Amino acid sequence: MTSEPSGRPAGGAEIWVIGGNSCAGKTTTARLLAQRLPLAAHVEGDEMQRLIISGCRWAVPSDNDPRTGRLTGEAGVQYALRIRNACLVAAAFADAGITAIVTDTIVNEGFESMVEVLGGRLVRFVVLRTPVALLRQRGIDRLPEEAAYLVGRYGDADHPEAAEFAGKVQAAADGRPVNEFEEVIERGLDRLPPVGLRVDPSGLDPHSVVDLLLDRQAEAAWVVDGADWSRGRVPPDRGQVISAGRLPGRS
Repeated sequence: MTSEPSGRPAGGAEIWVIGGNSCAGKTTTARLLAQRLPLAAHVEGDEMQRLIISGCRWAVPSDNDPRTGRLTGEAGVQYALRIRNACLVAAAFADAGITAIVTDTIVNEGFESMVEVLGGRLVRFVVLRTPVALLRQRGIDRLPEEAAYLVGRYGDADHPEAAEFAGKVQAAADGRPVNEFEEVIERGLDRLPPVGLRVDPSGLDPHSVVDLLLDRQAEAAWVVDGADWSRGRVPPDRGQVISAGRLPGRS
């Protein structure tokens, strides 16, 4: 299934895709970017999955195939589906003249879903490569906020994300990384083809990250092509990561 692009989206609207590991800053960046544009929507992959009321299956470590890094079973199906649906929604927004900004952790089968839907379209593709140490600290700091969000959304302790969240709490108590998929995702990001823009946002405040994306949006441009994915697999090449230390005017 593709979104069947019909030339340039109406009114100059665009599609941005912002990926990265958990706690990389995807959601904050996307919301601020949307606020800077005249007409824009933020499409969160997680929210696509939360549309599944009965049988929603969030991934746990046992769903991961250690050889390929891909998710297995129903968790893998729903992960790929949520990104496919997010991209379909983004394409519909863009075709209606509304710039769409998709955020999710997009690796492996998730990247393949994005390519399948957005093939042939011009996309601003950005990967936030936040240092792992900072990801881990943010994961711990975010637990109270995440707990409050889940209570507000579901109203009780028996909900589709309960097992995943309980695992995070236990990991923090044990001194382990809160995100049990951290290494898997980092390897998946390393395997992405060298297209779009890679940014290490750790030395920048959120507004400055958006400034950077807008200033260098031409470098983020990619006409989505599945052949790039095939070429990017062997050898892995994540391209040049732009950090605050390499920006003009910074030492």
